[in-house]
Amino acid sequence: METINFFVESLKNFKDIGAVTPHSPTAVRKMIEPIDFGKAKTIIELGGGTGAVTKEILKRLASDAKLTVFESNSNFAKVLKNIGDARLMVVEDSAANMTDRLRNMGIQKSDYVISTLPIAIMENGVSEKILEAVKNILAPKGKYVQIQYSLISRKRIKEKFGNIKLNFTLLNFPPAFFYICER
Repeated sequence: METINFFVESLKNFKDIGAVTPHSPTAVRKMIEPIDFGKAKTIIELGGGTGAVTKEILKRLASDAKLTVFESNSNFAKVLKNIGDARLMVVEDSAANMTDRLRNMGIQKSDYVISTLPIAIMENGVSEKILEAVKNILAPKGKYVQIQYSLISRKRIKEKFGNIKLNFTLLNFPPAFFYICER
């Protein structure tokens, strides 16, 4: 049912979602692989969808750590809110507004930002605002992980974050690249 709901929402809002199915278990593992759950106290997820990445983060997240998920799609936000974990805060808003929203929540820095947003197909102004906000919210030595289905955004992300490590999997539909950036 989750896959069908995701597909229907994707057809309605493809430029915001950027995928037609939830991420595969392999893609989810690659997304969270850079996270040191023993040290992570604050994690921000951009584009929680139906919770494939969110649930895996919560399985490993320390009891005193927090996960804040930005999801602009109201149907997806409802699904995420129903996860019912005290460590999870779902913000039903665009990641483009994260700077103000996080400041109002008292979050100054994040150890990790995990993003499934379709940076490559978003309007440049919106994606630029998101990338700048991610750069500003990351704590020193913090990591930003971005999934994409092409290398189109590589130059833009490299300009913001400098050194980028790339990872890849064929075991996702479509096959996916992972940009891993450290502040």
